[in-house]
Amino acid sequence: MNSYVHGDHQHEWCGGDLRLIPTMTVFDYTQVKAAHDAETSNTQRREALDRMLKSGQHRRLAIADSGMMADLDDLESRQPNCSAVIATIRRYIALSLLAEPRVLRWPPLLLDGPPGVGKTYFARALATAIQAPLFMINCSSVTASFVLGGNSPSWAGSRPGKIVDALRDSAVGNPIVLLDEVDKLRGDSRFDGYGPLYQLLEEDTARIFEDEHIGVPVNASHILWLATSNNTDRLPEPIKSRFEILSIHEPSATEVSAIAQSVYKGLLERDRGWQTRFSARLPNNVKTALAALPPREIRRVLMGAMGEAALVRSGRQKISVRLGDLNMHAERERPSVGFLT
Repeated sequence: MNSYVHGDHQHEWCGGDLRLIPTMTVFDYTQVKAAHDAETSNTQRREALDRMLKSGQHRRLAIADSGMMADLDDLESRQPNCSAVIATIRRYIALSLLAEPRVLRWPPLLLDGPPGVGKTYFARALATAIQAPLFMINCSSVTASFVLGGNSPSWAGSRPGKIVDALRDSAVGNPIVLLDEVDKLRGDSRFDGYGPLYQLLEEDTARIFEDEHIGVPVNASHILWLATSNNTDRLPEPIKSRFEILSIHEPSATEVSAIAQSVYKGLLERDRGWQTRFSARLPNNVKTALAALPPREIRRVLMGAMGEAALVRSGRQKISVRLGDLNMHAERERPSVGFLT
């Protein structure tokens, strides 16, 4: 194995294989080993440092591939109300394809729009489309900065933050980290929930991000940041300025029809038996009926309809979901709890 360094990346190749594999150093192994050995007892910090050492200090970097453009076309056909976001991501992939090496990168992107339009669902679908690992942080449940950036080892129950966890557990150094409902990050007079993001969302300072629990710098500069929000006015201005803000509008009836088919396809892909027994496409009248629902309810209605269809028509070789299988009224009475999960 040979290697050389070009810019911010290290490249490796084997024998005569000229295909370059960009890699990065997430942390300094010597520093982490010294911090680990300095913990004389089996503390939580020592265990956390041990997990880092076992994960290794190097990560390969996901690279852009021209096939991603076709994958984005498919994603746009399934979530047409996100076309503006997809157009932006296409541009950044095009730039990544021209880079040497072709490391996949984009600036922090904030997907803004009213509840239920499919922001979280889109982020997950995007990660699947471009085959990037996704780490999701539900910001509505984050009450202090240590959830992102770790807390002091002197605290009972202390642990590293979610950013170190993501970099440690990811196979690549540029995973997607999704800050879901970032406008709902909370804090108090002692802890600013947004605190670590001031450093993490700037590439230069993210290179030397120091989790309070670990106490050793880690390189978080390659993270592909995505965030969602319902109201950007709730964000501190310095945080808002670090994002490129992209709007996702409420889907039209035609767009919801396409989303319904996409959701149905996703349900079938969960089980090989369902793929075999159910028709591949929803009838037009079923899609039209589902278009009257908020997008977040479509999956629940479809699951119930598939169950009804299986109950009454399981003897058929191919089961088709019919209009009468939809229990629309019962679903409308349920309180909204979030988009597709």
